[in-house]
Amino acid sequence: MNRHSILAACVAAATGFAPLARAQGTPGDSIARRDSVRAHKLDAVVVTAERASAPLAASAAAVTRLSAAELRRLPVATVAGALELVPGIAVLHSDALGDAPRLAIRGFYGGGETEYVTVLLDGVPLTGLATGQVNWDLVPLAALDAIEIVRGGASAAYGDAAVGGVVNLITRRPAGAGPWRAWRVEGGELGTIRAGGASGGSVGGRAASLFGDLRGSDGYRAHERRGSGTLGGSIELLHGERGTLALSALEHRRTFDDPGPLTGTEFAASREAASPLFRFDRIEERVHRLTLDGSARALAGTRLTGYLTGERSTSDGVRTVPLTAQFADAQAREVGSSRAIGSLQLERMGIFAGVANRLVIGADLSAGRLRSAYRPVVTGDSAAFAGASGDRGDVTARGRGTRTGVAGFASWEATPVEALRLTLGGRVDRIADRFTPEAPSTGDGFHSTHVAGSPRAGASLRWLNTATQTGHVYASAGRSFKAPTIDQLFDQRAIPIPFPPFSVSTSNPELDPQYGKSIEAGLYHLAALTPSLRARLALSAYRIDMRDELDFDIAQFRYVNIGRSRHDGIEAGLSLDGARDMSASASYTLQDATSRNGDNSGKQLKAIPRDVWALSVARSPARGFGIAVTATTVRGVWLDDANTRRLDPYTRVDLRASYGLGAVRLTAGVRNLLDRSYATTGYPDPGGSGEMLLYPAARRVLTVGLESRR
Repeated sequence: MNRHSILAACVAAATGFAPLARAQGTPGDSIARRDSVRAHKLDAVVVTAERASAPLAASAAAVTRLSAAELRRLPVATVAGALELVPGIAVLHSDALGDAPRLAIRGFYGGGETEYVTVLLDGVPLTGLATGQVNWDLVPLAALDAIEIVRGGASAAYGDAAVGGVVNLITRRPAGAGPWRAWRVEGGELGTIRAGGASGGSVGGRAASLFGDLRGSDGYRAHERRGSGTLGGSIELLHGERGTLALSALEHRRTFDDPGPLTGTEFAASREAASPLFRFDRIEERVHRLTLDGSARALAGTRLTGYLTGERSTSDGVRTVPLTAQFADAQAREVGSSRAIGSLQLERMGIFAGVANRLVIGADLSAGRLRSAYRPVVTGDSAAFAGASGDRGDVTARGRGTRTGVAGFASWEATPVEALRLTLGGRVDRIADRFTPEAPSTGDGFHSTHVAGSPRAGASLRWLNTATQTGHVYASAGRSFKAPTIDQLFDQRAIPIPFPPFSVSTSNPELDPQYGKSIEAGLYHLAALTPSLRARLALSAYRIDMRDELDFDIAQFRYVNIGRSRHDGIEAGLSLDGARDMSASASYTLQDATSRNGDNSGKQLKAIPRDVWALSVARSPARGFGIAVTATTVRGVWLDDANTRRLDPYTRVDLRASYGLGAVRLTAGVRNLLDRSYATTGYPDPGGSGEMLLYPAARRVLTVGLESRR
């Protein structure tokens, strides 16, 4: 799929082809109404926390919902940019322009190797098979009706990797939403170009959607060029009183260079430079995805929903692993993976007489396979890299692997009295992995099977309910887990070392899942301050104790289960919504994640920001002048396990000014308005020199654009 075809799709989407107008609502709407009519007027219904609809304010979890209207007002161009303003999340970047985000949530951070958050697209898992990483370029903002974020362990509903939370990207519009379309074209400094559009409504009496997105940038740093394109859509195949059936597709391609981290000396000399050890790093990825989903009403108060997704993805590129600040190994890897993901869920209202209650039971299934091959490129210091051609050698390692998952889950909720909502649920997961070396690789195959149980209980109490205000407090406790990824178990990459056996692999087939027990309490307060001004306050506090934590042991140079950690935190958010598209929000996040074993017991876990403040103010009327400003401050980041080197704190201010002409708006945006010099993350020299390797952020960057939404 080339850029011209994607751009044509964007234009088609912007000019009126129509999307699937189907909500993820459930028969739980009645239990939601039982909670409070006023709460519905003041706040949204969410579907992610319980895998069924419930008022956000009555959730027994920390939930944030960003609507399409809120996303439109903010000066952000990506999903990750929007997540920076959500309490409980810190977004770090391994590139200068914010296009390679890494999430730290509730003190969990994968360091660019994996994720501790489950990401969904309309309820279907989106994370990669081999690494569990997320491609944040897959879904453009224009296609989204909302983003729902659940913070905290959600393994009782979603299983593996949901120890930090869940992010659900929702493209489906509610039934009866009517025709709509949105598009945006933007360009600016550093060769930045973004063009995207989405549209929805009815085609031949069937709800349908189409979206497209095209992005490109030369990058702020040398060797930082990147480009991506996405085309997706859906169409309703069947629609009736008894059920629905829809088909959706997604096609994506991206290519990006990686300039690598800079040493402190290199950073001080020029933050625009690329590491000489990363001159060959370039990756090309493709994703093809097809989903069939539907719902059916069998009996009164009963609904059956499900989906079946097929996915094929490929990745081909060179990646460098620094062994010291001045010595590295670059290898090319070709990976192809295929997987099928399915789910079936039954919701039954009034399972017990005499009390409003709902039972949700279901099963998730997944089966994936991959093939991987490594080829050498160059190993050595900067002189060796400068003299190398970048040509790939013969295959040195090859293999194939599979991962299958089977899970059963159930949850029950009840409102014994109108103000009290109780939830009780759990899930059992079985994950089986198998890997077989292929020539020229030798040796026996590996396999592992793990079973994990994840219970959860919660309660939400409405303590205030007037014509203008509602207040809820909640508490919950549960257990979550994260299984090792396929790469952590079986990756064949051989890392050269200067002593026998002269090469090692960082993978470890004997790894076990890591487990966490959590407790959490919080509150939601919603208020109509005036007829045109609404406020929402959310506050949560938590403690998570992890055991068998997966970590990289530098002494063994491999992944092992050695870690125990404690994650304490506070998340606070206040938002205001006024007339004429005016809004403001402020949030504070404390992530106090500490090691609980070994020489560094009591020390803060490295690379995780302890304190994050975020502020946004926006005014975006249909006609006339509009402005949106966001500010993010990050402090308290240690770069090493011993807590001897701290990353400098930083504040980034972004601004977007606009002028509305009715259906069209002219925009001008500035990233890093104050032109601050900073790095968002880094790590110590693996060779032990004590020098830090840093990822610099870009200077002030200007863009201009044109957008429309109806």
